[in-house]
Amino acid sequence: MNVSKTMIAAALLASAGVAQAELSANIATVSNYYFRGISQTDDSAAIQGGIDYSHDSGLYVGTWMSNVDFGGKESTEIDLYAGFGSDIGDTGLSYDVGTIYYWYPGAGGEQQGGDIDYAELYGSLSWQWITGSISYTYWGEVESQNTPRAFDSGDVYYNLGIDPGWDYEGFAPSAFIGTYQFDSDGDGPASDFNYTHWGISVAKDAGDFGSVSVNYEQVDDANDLVSDDNPKFWIGWAKDF
Repeated sequence: MNVSKTMIAAALLASAGVAQAELSANIATVSNYYFRGISQTDDSAAIQGGIDYSHDSGLYVGTWMSNVDFGGKESTEIDLYAGFGSDIGDTGLSYDVGTIYYWYPGAGGEQQGGDIDYAELYGSLSWQWITGSISYTYWGEVESQNTPRAFDSGDVYYNLGIDPGWDYEGFAPSAFIGTYQFDSDGDGPASDFNYTHWGISVAKDAGDFGSVSVNYEQVDDANDLVSDDNPKFWIGWAKDF
């Protein structure tokens, strides 16, 4: 478990003064946990939650958890992240940069080719209701073993999100499109894994009861990594504290 960057960021927050920091938490349940177009729960439901600690300076650290099922020994995903975000003067632009570690305790075995933890650097730029982001995998634990593997070092994910801020009777829509470009340390082309996906969500604010959402998601074309390109629908409930 590589948490050195998170620990460093937490120390910086402490030195900046706890009185200017804010602690928040979130909990959610979803009928299917999709991450970048791929089900992480073998098309089953998930319970999720996290804790975030942010400072007025823009520095933040946090952790988030969910159950997962990839057909191996893993059962839990734990994300550890730290970053910095701020506005860019009076331009209406804002940015966010950071690092995230995806930890799967107990994962591994022959079915998965070894452990599957990996770490990314990410950056995003937002203007009004549009956000563009890039995530780069700079370290991965999967063992290529002379075959192309996804979610290893060198992979890049691009995403464009739209959140127009419309609100009709508490209903708010949003949409996104993303594309994954995979690299590999093994022999053979990793381009067989590359894919694009998109989705639309409509969330309903339920006040003190949180919010509920109906979501559609689809991958452009099935390949060696994504075996199903049919439309996917899932529902979710979330609440912040």
